[in-house]
Amino acid sequence: MKEWFSPKELLSIAGMPSTTQGINRKARAEKWISRKRSGVRGKALEYHINSLSIDVKKALYLEEENATYIVAPIDPLQLWINAFEQLSTEEQTIVSSWLMRNGVKDFISFINKQKKDS
Repeated sequence: MKEWFSPKELLSIAGMPSTTQGINRKARAEKWISRKRSGVRGKALEYHINSLSIDVKKALYLEEENATYIVAPIDPLQLWINAFEQLSTEEQTIVSSWLMRNGVKDFISFINKQKKDS
């Protein structure tokens, strides 16, 4: 978990000042724990998470905890098989009969019509 935040990173948090100068002013007034930002020239500071209010901490944790999911592409045939296997035996029979009678092209037309009607 990230512990140090620049004033710029704190701008988007509700209840915080809307400028970096405002954040720095608030930090000085409330005596936030700070350190000089490494790799930055000048007096650039960053502030420790323990100096921030509970609401700001919650917002930062929520922002950081956004999960990134990597979903492997699914082979279309396998997708069809999985979907078909989830149908009841009666539903499988209906789908199979319909596809044999009408074909995939009509199935696509049927789906597109359903999208338009909804």
